Amino acid sequence: MRETIAKLVQDVSIFSIEVKGNVVHEYFEANKEVEGIVIADVDKPVGLLMRTDFYQKVGRQFGYSLYMNRNIQLIMKSHIVCVDISCDMAKIGFIAMNRSKDDLYDFIVVLEDDKCAGVVSIRELLIEMSKTKEREIELLSKQQLILKKANEVEKIHSMEIEQKNSSIKNLLNNAGQGFLLFGKDLNIYPEYSRECIEIFGNKIENKNILDMLALSMEDENIQIMRDVFSNVFNEPSKAKNKIYLSVLPQIIKINKKSIEIQWKVINNLSQKSIMIILTDITEKEILENKNIEEKNNVKLIIETIKHKEEVNSAFENLKKFFTDGAYEIINGCNDKKQILYEIYRIVHTMKGDFALYSVHNTSKRLHKLEDRLSVMLDNMENVNIYDIVEFVKNVNGDKIISKDIKTIDSSLGDGYFEKEDLIAVSEERLNDIEEEIKRKYQGKDQKDMLVIINNLKFTNVKHIIGSYNDYTKSMAEKLDKVIDDFKIYGDDVYIDKKRYTKFIRSLVHIFKNIIDHGIEEPDARIYAGKAEYGEISCYIEKAEGKFIMNISDDGNGIDYEIIREKAIEKGIYSRNEIDTFTQEEILEIIFMDKFSTKNQVSMLSGRGVGLAAVRGEIENIGGTVKMYTQKGKFTRFEFVVPMIE
Repeated sequence: MRETIAKLVQDVSIFSIEVKGNVVHEYFEANKEVEGIVIADVDKPVGLLMRTDFYQKVGRQFGYSLYMNRNIQLIMKSHIVCVDISCDMAKIGFIAMNRSKDDLYDFIVVLEDDKCAGVVSIRELLIEMSKTKEREIELLSKQQLILKKANEVEKIHSMEIEQKNSSIKNLLNNAGQGFLLFGKDLNIYPEYSRECIEIFGNKIENKNILDMLALSMEDENIQIMRDVFSNVFNEPSKAKNKIYLSVLPQIIKINKKSIEIQWKVINNLSQKSIMIILTDITEKEILENKNIEEKNNVKLIIETIKHKEEVNSAFENLKKFFTDGAYEIINGCNDKKQILYEIYRIVHTMKGDFALYSVHNTSKRLHKLEDRLSVMLDNMENVNIYDIVEFVKNVNGDKIISKDIKTIDSSLGDGYFEKEDLIAVSEERLNDIEEEIKRKYQGKDQKDMLVIINNLKFTNVKHIIGSYNDYTKSMAEKLDKVIDDFKIYGDDVYIDKKRYTKFIRSLVHIFKNIIDHGIEEPDARIYAGKAEYGEISCYIEKAEGKFIMNISDDGNGIDYEIIREKAIEKGIYSRNEIDTFTQEEILEIIFMDKFSTKNQVSMLSGRGVGLAAVRGEIENIGGTVKMYTQKGKFTRFEFVVPMIE
């Protein structure tokens, strides 16, 4: 009996060709199990859009804005395979096998009376053809005793089975993926695709799957997998099996290759099996990392050109710190914990400085130093002053910055920072000119000329804050968030930047916290009735002998309860103590050393150093900082900054 694909046809959602990308996005988000949809022009299927293709394209640079508000026709695949519902299994296997690698796992559209009757999933097709193979072999063995005289019929039937087996084998071997199955004993079946040999490096039939994976995984993870497999093979519920498989790793390393893994339960009549689909994504990862590196290098060059003096100063300060500054801290204090924390805080701030100017490799290497310092701080009882000296002695500043310096030199020429491209006027000479203006001019002429001189000597605070704009937008992009350009307004205040250097650098932590903790992802903002793009603003106000600077965001605000619970969890305060705190006192906890609401450390936050560093630097110059917030609405940092003569 000819077996058709009718029983494999699945219902599918059909969208008009005029539908916008955001409608499909909402549908996919609401229906996580859906693999794809059919696009139709009136009743005629004209395209296909698989979930993975949709998010790959939308996830590209500018993809979100390009496709979300335009017709889905722009992103759909128009070359689709359509078959009649009467099509037999062997034929559809042949059709699927001959598609391009990129389309291999796309739906096949099934027609009935020239209208879409549903789709066939290739994975379900493979599984069904595998089941068909087993059923037919079992049926054949029973019929051999009865149909001895029907030799010709048997031969024809065998040829049909062989054709189907060949289709499956060719499909699997040419899919560029590894397909294997194993049973309750965890031994791999003899039937597996050719790619498995490429991935594991040798033949794998009858070998224990955990033994094969143990070469690349820790014992703890292997034991978890053993428990999961035991639960799957003893649990009849398909829903529970799906939950069990969801805890298994999705990507692992095998023979130094990055392998993506999909797990599926196959319920045959005779026994339950687990199918593994293995995809080598090593080259994809290498290419992605190379693209990221190239993009980062472009940002580095642009920022170096825009901020030559600041980048050069950061390099010099780093080298000077590990040759002189760290030793000055060590020799100037007897408290080993205070020494180590001060070094740790400075390294953290330097990392932020380099990240601000896209000096990414140096920033990553300082992050690793932070990790080592953090371990030492957590084990102070086993650390002595000689350990700290040895740590500093082993840090080579030139080596830390070498990769970024090499990138700059290769793009901008050797010795770029030694090349002078400005006419230099010493500060002493500017002071002489200022005195001469005061002697020779009076009234408005004197005032106008002194403003020009001050503009040469001093920097507008608005420009200082504005220099963080691109860096902050880049941070947001890495976290799949979007923000508008800073809104900076208020009075023009000019300061001698050198006298505020450490405070200015510490502000990077404010913007990190705004992006990491404050601004929400676009979908969350829209759901909350806010604009898709987050807003960061700065208002500057002159006052006598000082200026007031408010840095605000329209993000999620701060949850006082989370701070309370985190402070109790970290042993900073008891529940009885913190229950007496005002909201203002609870916010003060955020500025404490080593306090963070995050459980994991990242390149952006989690160490509990940033805001403590900001408060330390503003207080060092005689200023203050206060925080105001409303949950779901905003957070504002108010800095009162003295004018330093």
